[in-house]
Formats: sequence, structure tokens, C-alpha cells
Amino acid sequence: MALVLVGINHKTAPLQVRERVSFTKRRIKESLIELKQKDFITGAVILFTCNRTEIYIESKEKREEGKEQIIKFLYGSRDFTEDDFTRYFYTLEDVDLIGHLFRVASGLDSQVLGENQILGQVKSAWMLAKELGASSAMLDKVFEKAINVGKQVRMETKISCGNVSIGSVAITMLERKLKDLRGKSILIIGAGKIGTLVSKYLKERHSKGIFVSNRTYTKAKELASACKGIAINFDQLKDKLIEVDAVISSTASPHFVLRKELLLDVMQLRKKPLLIMDLALPRDIDPEVKNIPDISLFDLDDLKSIIEENYARRKKEIKFAEAIIQMELSK
Repeated sequence: MALVLVGINHKTAPLQVRERVSFTKRRIKESLIELKQKDFITGAVILFTCNRTEIYIESKEKREEGKEQIIKFLYGSRDFTEDDFTRYFYTLEDVDLIGHLFRVASGLDSQVLGENQILGQVKSAWMLAKELGASSAMLDKVFEKAINVGKQVRMETKISCGNVSIGSVAITMLERKLKDLRGKSILIIGAGKIGTLVSKYLKERHSKGIFVSNRTYTKAKELASACKGIAINFDQLKDKLIEVDAVISSTASPHFVLRKELLLDVMQLRKKPLLIMDLALPRDIDPEVKNIPDISLFDLDDLKSIIEENYARRKKEIKFAEAIIQMELSK
């Protein structure tokens, strides 16, 4: 038996490459079922977030054979070449895999050091695999332990002190670009986890107006109610884009939510610049939008400068977190 991981993340590949390996929830379910049906696999878990795609498997075959099969599964259907795989992907086995997962769950491998959302994402990935009968006894042990280690690191260190999330980093950038948010109106597209976090931060900053749009209108209404904002139907987006000061988009759509043609029309009707933050993977906003005059478009990879500031404040906690991880790994 062997544990094998094939992955790609924000450290190894730029956004335009990472989004080629993105998964919808439906696709994750289909892939887990497909993987479990392969003769060489005992169990599988797929961890997909805005900054990583990782497939964990327990393989019956020799390590190299099992690894080769999972590599073919992951990149063979996504039009990657062998050179792409060598450049952007990583593979880990057994103890190295377990140590990596401990670090992921602890927030040490996140784009925002110490962020809390990844712990829930690790648990959700494992729970989904269990629900579908795709996990295995060994993977169950490894993921359960990783979740416990992630909790322990956060309890015993200050790695997660303060606002540590993509949402909080995005708000920091928004404040720097727009100055005081009190007099600004913001449109949030997407009522998922990041949209919820962003709305919370905007409410705390007493933004002039918070507007929420989502393909499922009832979810938009729920989030708008929680942040004292206003829900907007998707077919009203153009009108609202003409009015607001900024847009923060983070949906699970496999296609662009805002296309260049729409925003060209919007900018002809606006009388001021528009700031757009695309926090989705795959991206919500057509990257060609960057070429439209008076639009400033930022994506996940553009948050690096603020993320580095957060890292500088928390990096002294890494050695304490690593000590916990090494102790639990040796057990």
C-alpha cells in the first residue's frame, strides 16, 4: 500500500494555470467515484480551493505505477503536457504526504499564512469522500489527524491571530485603493464563503451601500440581510455596475460572470473609474477587462504585497507550529 498525492498550488503555478485544474462540486463527486472504481486505488480524497487542487490516494500498486496513473488522471484530461506537469505539479508519498497535509490544515501552506478557512475545507473534502464511499481507512486516519493538528496549532500558537483570509486581504487592498470605505458603494457577486466574509468586513467598516448578487436570488437575499445590504438579481447587474464604486466577485461559476463586452457598455455610461476584485478560481472576470480604460482589475495573484505584510507579522509563529507538526508526525 502507498499514499500518493498529486497537486498544484499558488506556490507552483500562476492563476491562469491553476484554473485549468479547477473542479465544480459535481465534478469532484464524479471524479471521486471514477477514482474509486480504478483497480489500483483503495481510497481517494480531492481537496480543491481557490489556491490549490490536490488529489490524495491510497494505492494498491507500486508507488511509481500508482503515481503514474493518478498523474494521467489529473492532467491527461486537462490538456497538460508532460513538461507542464514537471513545471507546475508536485507529488508526495507516505510520510512526506502526511507532513504536507498537516501543514495545509494548519494554514502553513496557505497563500495567507495561518488562514482559518483551509481547516474547514480539508474537513469538507474528507467528509465528501467518506459520504461517497471513496475514502479508505488509512486516509480517514490521516485526515482526522490532520484536522486535529490544524486545531492544535491554532490553539497553541498565534499563527491565526487577527483577520487572516483572502477576504480580509481583499478588503485591505480595497481600502488602500479607495481610501475610506464609509462613503463607497460595493457590489458583491457570489454568496459563498468568500462573499460572506467580505460582506462581514464591509459591514464592520460601515460602507455606504452593500449590494449582493447571486445566481440563486434567495442566497443573495440571505447574505444581504445579514450585512444590512440589498439583494440584486443577476439580470440587474449592468444597472448596478454603472453606479457602484467597486465590485468583489467570487462565484463557483465555470464561466466568466462579467465579460469584456458588458463592461465596455458599462464604462460608456459611468462617470467615474471602477475597481474590480476577482477572487474566484476559475476567474469570474474576463482578464481582457484590464485593457478597458478607467477599470482597475485585480485577481488572487495581485494580493501578494499585502499577503507578504501579513506573513512578516506571523512568521515567528512558524517554528512553534512546525514543532507541533513534527511531534505529531513522529507519533
